[in-house]
Amino acid sequence: MKQLFYLLIAMLPLLTSCELETSDNGDFDGFWHLVSVDTLANSQHQDLSQKRVFWAVQKNLIQLRGADRKDEGGAGREYYEQFKLEQNQLTLSNPHEKDREAGDPIITEGHLDDIRPYGINALTERFDVLRMNKDEMTLKSSTLQLQFRKQ
Repeated sequence: MKQLFYLLIAMLPLLTSCELETSDNGDFDGFWHLVSVDTLANSQHQDLSQKRVFWAVQKNLIQLRGADRKDEGGAGREYYEQFKLEQNQLTLSNPHEKDREAGDPIITEGHLDDIRPYGINALTERFDVLRMNKDEMTLKSSTLQLQFRKQ
């Protein structure tokens, strides 16, 4: 019994020295399905609930995927954005296309159409967070209102 006790004492520094990197984004972390987009200028509503358009949120990145799938089995292109969430403001910036072989090229003004299907219309996009909980989220930019459901 004493040997087991001394073994546990000897292992204690190993057990306590490991740190897990965690994300402190609260309800924002996770896999969000973009289910609708409302255009504020003309009140046009687009139902995306049957489409596969997703934001995956972890740490300080959002992965955008699924909007340009040709069919259910298609991989589609993916994009990444950095974000900052402060109080009721979400700012997205620094969009890149996921293409490791090409060095994950940055999205420029001329390629904004690539990320528009995700509700993002600017290289730096700001949203008011109207609602965010463990199940749903509503974001409002200067031109759009986005409704998400967590998967």
